[in-house]
Amino acid sequence: MRPALIWILVADGQKARFLASEKRNEDPVAALPDMTVLNPPTREQGTERPGRVFESTGARRSAYEPPTDLHRQAKRDFARAVAETLLEKTREGAFDKLIIVAPPEMLGDLRAAMAPETKALLIGERAKDYTQLTPREIKEQLSNDFNV
Repeated sequence: MRPALIWILVADGQKARFLASEKRNEDPVAALPDMTVLNPPTREQGTERPGRVFESTGARRSAYEPPTDLHRQAKRDFARAVAETLLEKTREGAFDKLIIVAPPEMLGDLRAAMAPETKALLIGERAKDYTQLTPREIKEQLSNDFNV
C-alpha cells in the first residue's frame, strides 16, 4: 500500500502553488505548474475617471462609485479558478489529502468556491502567506501541525 499523497496548496490573490508530498523526509515537489494572474490595483483597472451622476433631488452632481472593487473581484475570480483546478484533480484522484495555506481573505474565498468532494479531502488550513517560501521552508512550517 502506497503512502497517502498530500497536496499543499499555497496561494494568495495572484499566485497559487501546488506542491505534492509523499514521504516525510523529502521536500515537496511541484504537482502542477504555478497559476498566476495579473491583478493591478483597482485604480489601474476600469475607466480613467468615475462617471458622474445627478442627485435624486436638486442639481448637484457627484462621482459614481462602481458597485464592485475590481481588484477584489479579480481575487475572487482567481480563487474560483484555483478551486476548479482542485476539483478537476480531485476527480482524477491526483491526491489523497489536501492542506491549504493562504492569507485569511483568500482562504475564505477558496472555502466558498471549493466543491464538497474537494473539501472532503481537506485535512488542514493555515491562514498565512507562504507564497514566497521555498518548498522546504513550507514543509518545515507545516510539519508539526499536519504530519507532512
